[in-house]
Amino acid sequence: MDFRKLKYYRHNSLILVVSGDRQLLAVIAEVLTTEKYNFITETSGEKAWEIILEKKPAIVIADWTIPDVSGLALCHRGKANLEHPELLSTYFVLIIEASNSQQRQIALDTGVDEFLNNPIDHAELKARLRTGLRLTALTQSLTWTNQRLLAQNDLLDALSLSDPLTKVLSEQAFAGIGQKIMSQFRGFGTYKSYSYLSVLIIDIDRFNSIVQSYGEKIGDEAIKAIAGRLSHSCTANSLVYRHGLNEFACVTPHYDAESASQLSLNLLASIRSHPIAVSSGLLFPLTISIGGVVAALENQNQQMHDINFDELVALAARSLLQAQKSGGDRNYIEISG
Repeated sequence: MDFRKLKYYRHNSLILVVSGDRQLLAVIAEVLTTEKYNFITETSGEKAWEIILEKKPAIVIADWTIPDVSGLALCHRGKANLEHPELLSTYFVLIIEASNSQQRQIALDTGVDEFLNNPIDHAELKARLRTGLRLTALTQSLTWTNQRLLAQNDLLDALSLSDPLTKVLSEQAFAGIGQKIMSQFRGFGTYKSYSYLSVLIIDIDRFNSIVQSYGEKIGDEAIKAIAGRLSHSCTANSLVYRHGLNEFACVTPHYDAESASQLSLNLLASIRSHPIAVSSGLLFPLTISIGGVVAALENQNQQMHDINFDELVALAARSLLQAQKSGGDRNYIEISG
């Protein structure tokens, strides 16, 4: 794996350490601090489970002998949890007695990924962490790719629905997405486990001035470059569409409402961070405006909302106008339902 990617995962992945033995926690925390890992320590198994569900740590290091919920039970909850399939990729390291082969056999049957002997050997701990991060990074990369393929395969009838200039999905595909994508959330496709849907409309700020000054060819190259950045900055299950001359639409399912706003901020940063380069050697410091709407797919009684997709698109377009009136290079997200 690329060293830079591994370094990214090292600084951005959370490690949860769980043990009722505070001295053991202190030993592990000292190593993690020295190695500059991002970590949390916890003495309660039940509280650790709440952290696992909320923060989705990349690695969990758990002691076999936690008083309320053992490390083995935490692993079983994660690996067998059908409501949270994303926990299957969590790398579980179980701390056991070095000489206890029975513990190892039971743990392997439960789904534990690796072991640490108690007392802790610093070199062994560092090796387990490196292995865990490499496998987690690889799993996330494969999951990202598979989700994108599944999302597009579920909603595309033919490759002709891609836009010939930008290679994102076409206006025609976006026009026909409404009924089909909503059926996905009603239990007939890959999106049925999500709780929210966001629709973002993205416009290139002051794009007409570029076309007027440099011509349509340069304008097309800028649009193509921006489409590439948007596609690479979206989440794995996002679908990006051409939506007019210099607009795009991004449709994404979410587990929580906040992640939609974060997605829009990521897209803003992806365009703002570097000027757009075109074949003539020119560099354009372009920005975008984003209007969006986030809709809850279920009401408080856990019943599916009767959501009109066209209405969501209209609300997103109205939000885009708000972002543009505020000066551009910003997002305006509305929460619906």
